[in-house]
Amino acid sequence: MKLGFIGVGKIACAVVKGLCTSSMHNLTVKLSPRNEENSKELEKKFPNVDRLETNQLVLDQSAIIFLAVRPNASKDILRTLKFSVDHVVISLIPFLQLSDLAKAVEPANRISRAVPLPTVVTHNCPIPVLNSNETVTEILGYIGQPLLVDDENQLHALWTLTGFIAPFYRLLGELSDWATSNGVRKTIANQYVADMFQSLSLSAQKIRPIDFNELVRHATGPNGMNEQAGREVSKKGAHEAYTTAADNLLKRFLQDL
Repeated sequence: MKLGFIGVGKIACAVVKGLCTSSMHNLTVKLSPRNEENSKELEKKFPNVDRLETNQLVLDQSAIIFLAVRPNASKDILRTLKFSVDHVVISLIPFLQLSDLAKAVEPANRISRAVPLPTVVTHNCPIPVLNSNETVTEILGYIGQPLLVDDENQLHALWTLTGFIAPFYRLLGELSDWATSNGVRKTIANQYVADMFQSLSLSAQKIRPIDFNELVRHATGPNGMNEQAGREVSKKGAHEAYTTAADNLLKRFLQDL
């Protein structure tokens, strides 16, 4: 497959690394010249990756185009490019809605929006996809687990949740630091916290249907530690802080670029 990337930021780099270490055969990747450090690093690391001199050359030499430019620069960059009706376009741009995207990439008409996470590097990543097709689903299946959503509102709600990656790691760090302050060696504390939450997430993934309220009930015993911690965290308003933050993040998808 001939893939091209317009924009080579963190997420695009992760996608390229994930694809180049996947089981995909006959893969070639063309990179835009922006973010010189990232593009040159990928070109040096993978023999099937080439950094080209212009964005248009990427389009001219690729069949599937990943768009991964910064949201506030996306319209200016896209209006300078000439797309083909044969192009398959996969946009990773957060706030560029499908209707505006379609106008920007005319006459291309096979257009999808997708939300990969940095964990595509390890091929273990849920990837919400809007307006997918067989080609897009196949490609994303090499680096994660495509989740086909029904409309843009659903996509934006799920995209909002990606804003909680840093707070999640902050929670793990706080708990590890607390354990360290109570005498646990730092390497042991970090390993335990990371492994504990990974195992809990894996357990939730295996339940059908996934029911977080049931998992809470199962973990909470009368006068137990989970009952006490849950009560104290709720009393501090921590859960409401997360939903308020999510509401505020979602508003960004409703604003024009």
